[in-house]
Amino acid sequence: MKQKRKSTPARTAMKFLCTLLGLILVVMLAVTVYFQYLLGQINYVNPDDSASLSQEELDAYLAAEEGSGSSGSSMNGGDVQFNQHNTQIGGKGSNLVNILLIGQDRREGEGRARSDSMILCTFNKKTKQLIMTSFLRDLYVQIPGYNSNRINAAYAAGGMSLLDKTLTQNFGLYIDGNVEVDFTQFAGIVDLLGGVEIELRQDEAEFINEETGSTLSQGTYILSGDQALAYSRIRKLDADGDFSRTNRQRKVMSALVEAYRDSSLTTLLALTNQILPMITTDMSKLEILGYALELFPVLSRAEIVSQRVPADGTYTNQMIDGMAVLVADMDAARQMLEQTLTGN
Repeated sequence: MKQKRKSTPARTAMKFLCTLLGLILVVMLAVTVYFQYLLGQINYVNPDDSASLSQEELDAYLAAEEGSGSSGSSMNGGDVQFNQHNTQIGGKGSNLVNILLIGQDRREGEGRARSDSMILCTFNKKTKQLIMTSFLRDLYVQIPGYNSNRINAAYAAGGMSLLDKTLTQNFGLYIDGNVEVDFTQFAGIVDLLGGVEIELRQDEAEFINEETGSTLSQGTYILSGDQALAYSRIRKLDADGDFSRTNRQRKVMSALVEAYRDSSLTTLLALTNQILPMITTDMSKLEILGYALELFPVLSRAEIVSQRVPADGTYTNQMIDGMAVLVADMDAARQMLEQTLTGN
């Protein structure tokens, strides 16, 4: 008759260890499948597949948009000089992750549009800062392979890839990835997040009322998606136009980050499941997952810093080839970016 083996402490420990390892593998598999499902909802674009316009096609497109016949026919922009630089801000081996947020106003049926909003979100892992830098759309820059023009023309000519190359050539920025939304998607994301708390002036409230049929007045409100979009697009209430408009955009972004930075993982995953289908990116699933794991702990305690290019006192308003543009002191702009983004 076969005798039953006695259970020894070593055998019991081995069984427990095998069971534990099995459970860990099951959990890891489930988590991997779930994140694959989440990331599968994003709209991915291959930057190498972006159809680029020729110089003539870009000129014709911009002329039609401007309602004028000239849109940057001089490579050097008259007396404007663009000096080359040797430094790179960000990239592998640095403490920085540079993600460019692109807001574009592509109408239904349009194949392309200019980038209406460009906000560089820089995560500095060393200083624990999230720095939001707006690049004003009328900023006059060199566009690689094209005539010099407003910076928002780069996106119209060659999509995310050309816009990234333009930021690299003019400011020495290394862009790790891009996230794009159109204005309808932006409003939808704000609604999913439950609105955004913003303090309004009376004239701002009246503008939003005209755009959305609201009945707001001076004070602090939780703005809906449509109201937040109208607020973010206000340009003509202030003498500095686009400067104040981009400041409003960063205020909305900062308020959203502040509202959700301490949320539970369950809450964030539920929101992520709804938001991801609304965005377009050129980052791979593996890159997104890596940045999420790397930056989530930083974001919860990060100091939020807001700035813009060009800064006060570092630009002039000029007319070049029939365009009203902002001609920046590029050396000053690059120095500011290097100091604020790296913390040096």
